[in-house]
Amino acid sequence: MSISLSNLKYLTDKRGRPQEVVLPLNVWKKVTEELEVLREKQNILLGLQQACREVKMQKKGKLSEGTLEDFLDEL
Repeated sequence: MSISLSNLKYLTDKRGRPQEVVLPLNVWKKVTEELEVLREKQNILLGLQQACREVKMQKKGKLSEGTLEDFLDEL
């Protein structure tokens, strides 16, 4: 996603230091949509990482393997 910096406005304090950014609503909607997509991807990746850790633990005998019924119950 590309955001045109010319659309952004900065609110400053009395000394001229940027304090806030104001952007058009359509840009904000794009930003929040992209954030949601990234959160979903992160959740998928975290789930895969956990699954990989569990498989390694199962191979080492530190975690018992679940049944298909257990797996389906988690869904």
